[in-house]
Amino acid sequence: MSLMMIFFVSFGLIFVAELGDKTQLMVFTLALRYGGRPVLTGAVLAFALLSGSAAILGKGLGELLSPEIITRISAWVFILFGLSMLLRKGDDHETAAARPSARTGFITAFSLIAISEMGDKTQIATLLLSVKYQNFTAVFLGSLAALSLASLIGIIVAGRLRKFIPARTVTPAAGILFMLLGLGTLVIA
Repeated sequence: MSLMMIFFVSFGLIFVAELGDKTQLMVFTLALRYGGRPVLTGAVLAFALLSGSAAILGKGLGELLSPEIITRISAWVFILFGLSMLLRKGDDHETAAARPSARTGFITAFSLIAISEMGDKTQIATLLLSVKYQNFTAVFLGSLAALSLASLIGIIVAGRLRKFIPARTVTPAAGILFMLLGLGTLVIA
């Protein structure tokens, strides 16, 4: 199979798997708070790290910890991040005009995505595609392109909605959403 065909197979499978996934929702929410550029940069770097590790190692990080443990860690990170956003609510009124820093948006996006995607279906799919096709470059680039495009779609939608959503409601709504995602993940796990 040609490199281009492996790239498109990897891209198609990963893109479909990522649409509507918790990560796309997380990117959307983070983009509302921090803006698109730092969130996309953090997301792409996290995806590169995770897709690359899965494609290179063939078995990736999923073997170090069981998928159940990774899922639980991810859920608790979501819950704690949501709680911190809700507890920080008082600070937002004092700095309502100040926009959160791009650095904070980058670090937050990178951290949350790196943790939540570890052992996720898209990382496992990347691993399996790498094992099947034995081509790191095509699988890695197809996976990274798919994850990045899905994130970009979420960021574009967030950018459009940002004009209509009052800034003071973004942090509490995002905090509640992250807590619900975490609790939902714990219930499902």
